[in-house]
Amino acid sequence: MAGDKEKLSIAVVSMHKQGHLAPVLYLCSELCKRGHQVCVYMPEIGKNDFEKKIKETGAALVALDMQGYSDETIKSTATASRKHVFTVISNLMCPALRKEFSQKRPDVVLADFASIAGCLITEEMKLPLVLNMPGPLSLMQVICGLPDTSTGVNCFGLHLARQRFSALTLVKWLGLGGLTEWGKPLRNAVGRGAMVLVQTIWGLDKPMPIYPNFIVTGPVLPPAAALRDGLAKHVELQRFLRAAPEGVVYVTTGSLVKLEAWQVRVIFNGLKKAKCRVVWSLKEEKQEFLPSKEDPDFFISKWLPQAELLQDPAIKLVITHCGWGGIMETLIAGKPMVAVPFFGDQPQNAKLIQQRGLAELIGRIPTGAEGTLNPYKEGWITEDSVCSAVTKVMNTPSYAAKAAELMIASGATGGVATAAQHVEWAARYGTSHVKPENFSYFTGSNPFNGLVVGLGLCAVGLCKLSLF
Repeated sequence: MAGDKEKLSIAVVSMHKQGHLAPVLYLCSELCKRGHQVCVYMPEIGKNDFEKKIKETGAALVALDMQGYSDETIKSTATASRKHVFTVISNLMCPALRKEFSQKRPDVVLADFASIAGCLITEEMKLPLVLNMPGPLSLMQVICGLPDTSTGVNCFGLHLARQRFSALTLVKWLGLGGLTEWGKPLRNAVGRGAMVLVQTIWGLDKPMPIYPNFIVTGPVLPPAAALRDGLAKHVELQRFLRAAPEGVVYVTTGSLVKLEAWQVRVIFNGLKKAKCRVVWSLKEEKQEFLPSKEDPDFFISKWLPQAELLQDPAIKLVITHCGWGGIMETLIAGKPMVAVPFFGDQPQNAKLIQQRGLAELIGRIPTGAEGTLNPYKEGWITEDSVCSAVTKVMNTPSYAAKAAELMIASGATGGVATAAQHVEWAARYGTSHVKPENFSYFTGSNPFNGLVVGLGLCAVGLCKLSLF
């Protein structure tokens, strides 16, 4: 066991995807500042994209041999084998990760929740594990088959709670997309006592009892003041923001999705109809689809300093793809949203922020089960639906008030300092003392099992009644 003041060797395991690596990089920076030796283990495929960012945190990088696979061959392998892409990536990471840890055994492993190679190798080598979860508790409930304790009732001494129905629980129940196979090592790791750092805010997630190895950290981002200072060097952007006293709408659709021509036109024209000033992060090749590249009300760039930009008081509303990291960045800035989700957990996130009074949907949205990055069909979003959603959120004070409320609440979660402290504690004291005793038999089910049983019993009852 490492002593309280001893420098720790911390291994960070993540796949090479922005939404999964970026949240752990803030943690890497904090852990390096505390004097620890941090090394990031990620697929060699992402080395060119992320090496500079990793080294800027003070961490070292080990690029894991992926046996000649590229993103394209990983995707085709996943399709052919009916496995989730995350499972294929993690299976390729495991041999190289095993070799690295055998040569240099870390004191603790901090793994992105989706990178289940971390779960598999830490179980095999008996290493303490901390999982970073950039998502809501409701997503963890789906993955692990946890009941939602906010639904609990007490009846004659029996405490009953159920799981919630969602598109993701249906996909998992049907065995589509390899979600069940991918989620099993994660559930097993949590059941063994792995610490789970959940980047959410109470009030966004419903307050509820949770296991002791679930730690709500809130957003793991730099202080707001530091983010605001970081925007000063972007002179042209600052000039545009200062020239918009009525406020600006910021549009972001993420790094993975490629917008269709009709989507670019509809969003542009809908914002023009709403008479908005707009800052838009739009890939360079997609800017060809803009009805006008020289419109003085639009500041278009292929890249923008999002976390810093959101802190600027000129930003009044964010049109977001509902990646969880982006939602956290938006909420610590106290901004309301219009949701345009695309795939994975994004539609579920969109509905969550809508239910909490933080956002409106941009139009008809996907379920998350379509299997493509951009499943929108022409007509799902229109100029009128864009204009209507933006105008409603901008002109209704309750949306901004709710965002401001959660911005304040986020300060009570501890953020990156709390997350780093729990990584240190896992290294120094282990995690076996927080292992949930009843996890294995209290989790792993699916609400659609109960639905089928219930419908079957109803059918049997109706058959019996028909005999009388």
